[in-house]
Amino acid sequence: MNDGADVSADAPGRRRAWQHPWVALAVAAVGALLAAAMILWLPSMRTAIAGWPLVLVALVDLVLLSAPLLGAVIVAVRVTQERFTVATGLRGFSWIDVVAGLGVGLIARALVELVAPSAGGLGGGFAADDSGVMAATFLALAGAVLVTPLVEELFFRGLLQRALGDALAGAGRWVAGAVAVLFSTALFAGLHALAAGPFVPVGLLLGTVAVGLGCGVLTLLTGRLAGALTAHVVFNAVGAALLIW
Repeated sequence: MNDGADVSADAPGRRRAWQHPWVALAVAAVGALLAAAMILWLPSMRTAIAGWPLVLVALVDLVLLSAPLLGAVIVAVRVTQERFTVATGLRGFSWIDVVAGLGVGLIARALVELVAPSAGGLGGGFAADDSGVMAATFLALAGAVLVTPLVEELFFRGLLQRALGDALAGAGRWVAGAVAVLFSTALFAGLHALAAGPFVPVGLLLGTVAVGLGCGVLTLLTGRLAGALTAHVVFNAVGAALLIW
């Protein structure tokens, strides 16, 4: 946990998270395009490896969908010569991040369940005699709860939102912050909608918008990524639990 001086140093409007924000944004744009291309190519890839063990298919899915976004964050840090934890907001932690993140994650999940309740039964994968089905189910859930939130928050809030806010700093702290939150949320929801195909479920659209806005506001207000990470993990974890039960 950092002391008050460290926290205030990372607060929005006090200093730039990305010293070369437009360069970081250019890298983010490439990462988003690669992620979109990967999403569109994924059905063909799944057909090509249909005969593989299910756990390997699940692992390939997780790696291919995460690689463009995580790669963009790493490349942006290297190109701009930033410190990874400072630029992305991973530096610094306060218990208020956990409390606020827990609240945002639960509220976002509650909104989704009110509109489109999750259908349980996925737990059958753990009860199946086929160990491959059980392993693939476990890997998919673990990836959704632990890996995906980290990768997506690093990219959408740590890189895209923080860099865009810095790039537009001349417009004023709150204007730049609002634009950055809305843009990162729109792209976040857009890529998830692209992955859903031509018919986007209402629950998915509502969930991605709620998580995007909630995590974006937490990042904007605290200057840290911990709250957004907590909210995203809680949202996905509760959703996974409801699917299992």
